[in-house]
Amino acid sequence: MPTPIPLQDAAVYGPIHSRRFGHSLGINLLPVSRKVCSSNCVYCQYGWTTAKGSPERMRRAPELLAEIRRSLQRYAEAKTPVDCLTFAGNGEPTLHPDLAALVDGVKQLRDAYFPRAAVGMLSDATQVMRPRVREALALLDVRCMKFDAADAATWQRINQPLVSIDFQAMLEGLKRVPDIILQSMFIHGVCDNTQEGHLQLWVEKVGWLSPRAVQVYTIDRPTAADGIHKVPRSQLQQIADRLTSTTGIPTEVFA
Repeated sequence: MPTPIPLQDAAVYGPIHSRRFGHSLGINLLPVSRKVCSSNCVYCQYGWTTAKGSPERMRRAPELLAEIRRSLQRYAEAKTPVDCLTFAGNGEPTLHPDLAALVDGVKQLRDAYFPRAAVGMLSDATQVMRPRVREALALLDVRCMKFDAADAATWQRINQPLVSIDFQAMLEGLKRVPDIILQSMFIHGVCDNTQEGHLQLWVEKVGWLSPRAVQVYTIDRPTAADGIHKVPRSQLQQIADRLTSTTGIPTEVFA
């Protein structure tokens, strides 16, 4: 079995030199002893999401923001270069009950310590049907939403949602989130979303969602499932070029 990377052990981690965000400080709103996610993606670098494990609960906004403040102050004093504060961490950040307060609080801390940095989020998009989540997402500078599959069957195989979600309702909720960046992970192996029929539908759905940009990428870390393989950069570039030529949406390849 692949060996997943360790979970993040604090509310702030990094900096990570991100393929997409430059020098990024991760913001983890979730427990440090277990993964909390609404998906069970076959390619997840943290391994499988399980119901078993630590009983650790989510910390609420005041406690988290106090820790985030202390951490950002240390990074600022060390003159650490920071391009983005990125909500990500040990699962799906939109599951936190205090999401809007946390986004607002982190933006205030950004203004105090790293005023030139963006505040962004990586999300699996499973919670976008909830108005409060959309309101919190709208407060961010950058909203990167996962879109690995253009139909419900492929989505079930790759992202394996752990809650009951209507795929079309999720897409309609996603369309209501302003100014999004879609992130599409393409993979070969036991799950494959590069087949012609799926690609044609993916291009159509992305055009309908009309994001401000699309980021096309493939795995570069261990995966939860066996038999998941990288897609060559040349193939990713063909996919990106096809999307842009068809829809006019800017598309960038990360590989």
